[in-house]
Amino acid sequence: MTIKTGCVGFHISFSVPNNATERADDFFETHETFMRETHFIDGANEPIVLCYAVLKAPEFNNPLDPSSGETGNTLYGITEIYNGPEGAQAHMVLGQQREEMFADLVDLTNKYCVAGILGAPLIRAMR
Repeated sequence: MTIKTGCVGFHISFSVPNNATERADDFFETHETFMRETHFIDGANEPIVLCYAVLKAPEFNNPLDPSSGETGNTLYGITEIYNGPEGAQAHMVLGQQREEMFADLVDLTNKYCVAGILGAPLIRAMR
């Protein structure tokens, strides 16, 4: 499967205080387990995830100048890409069935989300 224009994706960015990163790390570990248990990377059964990535880095006062010092927060970004709306919708249905995990996501989002792109079409891709 190839990531291409027209696929559908999610990207959420979080800025988490350094004293709360253990909670965020625990959530992303649980989420990865959920993804591995319920998603496919090939075949015909949805949800087929073409990209699943979680990034983590210190938040700098000036992101273009690491010597500017850190803010005291850690940035997280999670990106998921699906073939189309069917895969994205199947992901959402499965995620909401894991009530505790979904509640954690909602709480983390309410507290720490700085940007969210949900179920959006890819407008640029290498293929």
